[in-house]
Amino acid sequence: PHGLAISKDEKRIVVSAPGTHELLIYGLPNLPFIGVGGPGDLIDRRLLNNRDMFYRLNLGGRPMGLEMATDSRTVYVSNYLRNSVQIVDIEEGTIEAEISLGGPATPSLARQGQAIFYDGRRSLDQWYSCHSCHQNGGTNSRPMDTFNDGSALSFKTVLPLYNVTRTKPWTWHGWQEDLENAMHKSMTSTMLGRAPSDEDVKALLAYLDALEPPPNPFREADGSLSVAAQRGKKVFESSKAGCANCHNGPYFSDGKVHDVGLGSPDDKYQGFNTPSLLGVYRRVRLLHHGRAKSLEDLLTDLHAPSKVAGEGELTDQQMQDLIAYLKSL
Repeated sequence: PHGLAISKDEKRIVVSAPGTHELLIYGLPNLPFIGVGGPGDLIDRRLLNNRDMFYRLNLGGRPMGLEMATDSRTVYVSNYLRNSVQIVDIEEGTIEAEISLGGPATPSLARQGQAIFYDGRRSLDQWYSCHSCHQNGGTNSRPMDTFNDGSALSFKTVLPLYNVTRTKPWTWHGWQEDLENAMHKSMTSTMLGRAPSDEDVKALLAYLDALEPPPNPFREADGSLSVAAQRGKKVFESSKAGCANCHNGPYFSDGKVHDVGLGSPDDKYQGFNTPSLLGVYRRVRLLHHGRAKSLEDLLTDLHAPSKVAGEGELTDQQMQDLIAYLKSL
């Protein structure tokens, strides 16, 4: 769910469901409420059998923002993928009009891939889309146990997808050398959905290749490094910290698998693929299991430079400068 609106007469609640391309219309009076629990608690059967209490309206695209008119029956829907505002009569259950906001008549290949990326129908029972875990191309920061790594109950944090087409190999363990195959396995093994067509894969690749990370708030106004970050860059590149031994190149990853002492005997694949450090400031869980909750936590405990590739302990000032540099990446 994304947008929500309540009619002026308080008889209807309208919710946009971007992943399934729908508008969900509820009758507010006597609406049954069940607290959050397991999958069986997500819908009350009384709603399914009474259109006055609940019905779905397919709008296509990706309906998001909502605005309810004062007549309590007209809803204006901002539809992202259709580049339009749809005018919906919720009493009749019809789209009365659609106002185009411009844009190309035929979507680009990347735009087609974006539509697939946000499509909940690609998963079992429409439970989630690629976006559910890789939110807007980033990450939901949760450790997940997926089927495609060949290990049971081996939870890994969700990796962001920015620059993913340029940072081979893939997955935390770096066993995946084929990005097209990785997407195929994600959609069939993890999402338990139908296999993507060759055209789907090409479109997804085009979208992933076009993904742009948000601006970095830890840079100076002109995009340069702060004084502390400049000092931190020297620490990062020093043999004392040893960070650049693995985190190097334009994406701060050598694309190799290393044993950093954090593996589990339950893992099918041993060692870990060096993750890119670009945008690391956005991550609230670090390392494959997400046990480090901040850069300071990471660098003073499980992944301290002296435990990995560094040649000595960093001073408090060096540590703070290093963190300032990492946040600027």
